[in-house]
This record gives sequence, C-alpha cells and structure tokens, in this order.
Amino acid sequence: MISNNKTTILALILFVILLWAGNFISIAYLVKEMDVFTALTLRLAFVSLLLSPFLKNLPSFRDLSFLFLAAIAIVPGHFGLLFLSILNTSSVGGVSVLIQLAIPFSIIFAWIIFKDKPSPLRITGLTISFFGIVFLLYDPSLLDSRDAFIMAIASALCLGIYFNIVKKIKNVKSISVIAWTSLLGVPMMYIIMLFNNNTFSSVLEIKDSLTIWAFFYTVIASSIIGHGIWAYLVKTQDISFISPFLLLVPIVAVILSTFTLGEEITFRFIIVSSVIIFGIFLVFISRNSQNNLKD
Repeated sequence: MISNNKTTILALILFVILLWAGNFISIAYLVKEMDVFTALTLRLAFVSLLLSPFLKNLPSFRDLSFLFLAAIAIVPGHFGLLFLSILNTSSVGGVSVLIQLAIPFSIIFAWIIFKDKPSPLRITGLTISFFGIVFLLYDPSLLDSRDAFIMAIASALCLGIYFNIVKKIKNVKSISVIAWTSLLGVPMMYIIMLFNNNTFSSVLEIKDSLTIWAFFYTVIASSIIGHGIWAYLVKTQDISFISPFLLLVPIVAVILSTFTLGEEITFRFIIVSSVIIFGIFLVFISRNSQNNLKD
C-alpha cells in the first residue's frame, strides 16, 4: 500500500511542496489584475465544477458537518487571508515563511485532539527547523507590512485547524473532501466578495495572459492536485510526521520568486535554509511514539 511506502510518501510530500511554492508566485500575478475575492470565488467555482463527479454521493451528517467546518477554515480563513496578505506586501517570500506557522499550530492541535505525540527526535527536528524559519523572518527584506504580517499568521492558524478537521472526516475520499469544501466555500466567498464591492467585471479587464495561466494553476495544480494529495496524506499519516516538511515551501517559493519576481537570495537565506533542511531530515528519520507511517 502507498501509505506504508516511505519513499512514495516522501515523493508525494515533495511534489505538494513544489506545487504550493509555485502557488505563491501564481497568486502574486493573479492579484495584480483581479479583485482578491473575485479570484477566490471563481477559483472555488472552477474546482467544484471540475470535481463535480466526486460530489454525487452525499456524505453522512457527521462528515458533512466536518466538511462545512473545514470549508470555513480553508476558504475565508486560509485562502482569503493568504490572498489579502500577498496583496498587501511586495514580499511573496515573507508571506510564504509566515504561513509555515501552520505547522506548529497543526502539530499542537493534533497532539491535543488525536494524542499524536511526536517523538523526542521529531520534536528536536521540528524545533531546529522552526527556529530557522524565525531567523529567516528577521531578514528585513522578507516582509514590509504589519497588516500582511498579521493576516499571514491568521491564515496559518486557519490552515493548521483545517488539517486537523480533515483528519476527523472518516468516510469521504480525499479528492471528494476538496470537491465538497470548494462547493461549500463558493457561497461563503461570494458573500465576502459582494461585501467588499468586488465584481466579476475585473475578469474582463485582464490584459496579461500570465494572469489567466496563474488562475488555472491555483485551480488545478494547487487546489485539486496539491490539496487532494495533502488531504490523502493527512488522513493516512501522522500530522507530526508530514507537517514539518512544509517548512521547505518558503525555501522553494523564494527560489522561484528570484527567477519570476526578481526577489534576491542572500547568503543568510542559504545558511538558514540549510539549517531548516537538516531539521526536516531529523523529522524524516525519526520514529513516532506509535508509528512513523500508519497501517
């Protein structure tokens, strides 16, 4: 089984990391020409449409309740605040760093809710990596707005909550989780769109074809493929094992933004990134107090 194959699990995790790092770049292009909440409403609508075959079986009341809570956490919570954060800063790398606070949030919640207690070596690796993120954050070039700072942290909190809610959904396939949360999230985001006086007319004013490509990247690569794989990983693996790998996202995002947005890679970034990767290596070789990979 895939869930028992450590190499396959690692490959899936790294693939998601690449997709989500690229998503920060796509959002940076997207919000230049589209209203934030219009882009999010359309994104969810397209995801729901593309995944409509996975909506034919109505979940149980219990699972539907958790899907609704997951939609609140991921749609207006994580996605909404993430888009606003990127809109309010010129530093995509800075936002990608702060979003990684979702990792300690998710592990703390998993420890409390699922008794998913990480092993000492895993805690050590997480601590090393997390302090690397903190040092990376103190690079003054990474973030230039207090509002973006606060929104990114709130977005990370919502993402950590979402990871744990998904684990409570027992009888819904991973891809169906994405389909249902997107469908339930459309009216939520549409109301927020109207409240903020955003309209669909901004779509007609798009001039750069990169904006269109960025939109479909967020729909297909990030939402359907990325979140679909991650939902599977959350449902089958210990959160304390898979979450620390997300600390690689800002490293990849900053590297990508250097080539696409002209952001600078400093020697400090290279050193701190090496420390983060070392911490993640400790997490990968560690054994959980129960099992590293679940049966």
